[in-house]
Amino acid sequence: MLRAFQSWGWRVHFVACAKPNRHAESLSESGVVTHHVPPNRGAEFEAALAAANPDAVVFDRFMAEEAFSFRVRAACPNAARILDMQDLHSLRYARQRAVETGIKAQTAARKAAKKNKRSGVKNDPVGGDDHVDLVEAAMAAVPAAGDDKLNRELASVHRCDLTMVCSPTETRLMRDTFGIPPRKMVPASFFCDVTEVNTNESTTPGFEPRIGFTTIGTFHHPPNVDSAGWLAHEVWPLIREQLPTATMRVYGSYPTPAIHALHSPKDGFLIEGFAPTVEGAMDDARVLLAPLRFGAGIKGKIVDAWMRGLPVVTTPVGAEGMVPGKDTLWNPGESTEGTEGVSYEQIDWGGAWTSTSAADVARDAIRLHENEEAWSRARSNGFELIGTLFPAERNLGVVRDAIEGLYEASEREGCETALDELRSLDFTGAALWHHSARSTEYFSRWIEMKETGGESGTPAAVEETEEEEEEV
Repeated sequence: MLRAFQSWGWRVHFVACAKPNRHAESLSESGVVTHHVPPNRGAEFEAALAAANPDAVVFDRFMAEEAFSFRVRAACPNAARILDMQDLHSLRYARQRAVETGIKAQTAARKAAKKNKRSGVKNDPVGGDDHVDLVEAAMAAVPAAGDDKLNRELASVHRCDLTMVCSPTETRLMRDTFGIPPRKMVPASFFCDVTEVNTNESTTPGFEPRIGFTTIGTFHHPPNVDSAGWLAHEVWPLIREQLPTATMRVYGSYPTPAIHALHSPKDGFLIEGFAPTVEGAMDDARVLLAPLRFGAGIKGKIVDAWMRGLPVVTTPVGAEGMVPGKDTLWNPGESTEGTEGVSYEQIDWGGAWTSTSAADVARDAIRLHENEEAWSRARSNGFELIGTLFPAERNLGVVRDAIEGLYEASEREGCETALDELRSLDFTGAALWHHSARSTEYFSRWIEMKETGGESGTPAAVEETEEEEEEV
């Protein structure tokens, strides 16, 4: 997006709390002006704003909006406030809770079964069934209105003028379930170079030179930690039964001791750690395995795999938002069975995605690894899906139109621009800017006063009514 902003003739400034590093140097070399601003330091942040004099400010996820939007609003009231939401974090957390609850239920059921077996009890109804389809449980989980993380996230969306949403599934959920006006959202998922896709289709390795399985993802991200554990303990042993010489390479930064403990060369399960390049992690493998049991948003590892001509085996969690024409939350009753018990979605997709159990994921992985015809069809579909879902020129054009559209002239009386008009009709957003609802602002100001003995930057806005002033 930064490169696109520049190509459109926009002046781009990048503000971060991180100390200057090689990434800042890279940005500076590309013509982006960088600013290091310590957190909760009003004057320094507003100095960066003054240097930029922005028409629009983009916040990287809702945590950045909470920390800085009130200062943007005070110092640059005419600047559009835009939230780059990434994925719907509260949905991911709700799904994580569902999986963790299911795991506890499985563990309790197994302990009860063992206890009953030792005591000679048969068919104890209290023991129950230890089978819980964790993926299905996760996909059925939607955060409720009282969910704290959802409230924070939606408050951030409402306070902003425009929100970039990466997944069509989450766009629909936010619109139909959470009541976010469509005019406040714009799709912004991935921006892939179609020219590169065409090149990769003829230059990346085909079926025969590739062998084995790979996966990738930082272990700072809980879905990747859970996926690696499920893969090692339940999915991979089933694959190795059928493919005894196969290898599984697991790449990801920040592997924990628990992740390192999964490393088992004798079983072909290899924890490789940080991958210097995507190509190095993917171009030798025949299948990307991404058995995700919870998560949200569009999965970058799948986009990267398709870009490298690598078919994917995942779950409905992994494929969400990446199946053309499907923008609703998945439910198991939707799958239509086709030939060989494989659903039509799997045939038309860049791999397989509808399985939810370890046995079925393993079956899909073995089939794709061993069947050259199925593999070649999946590879071709992956390239095609990149062009259908993630072409840079089209997707970036939608973002540009939405942002520049905020500054078009308005026909509404008293409004100069579409941004003025949007704000005049945004009653929920206005209510959330009332001083009594801005806990994040006052928390930030309190931290600065605690650490420095005072506060800097624009003073907190006083929005008392005349009646309140008279009472004072």
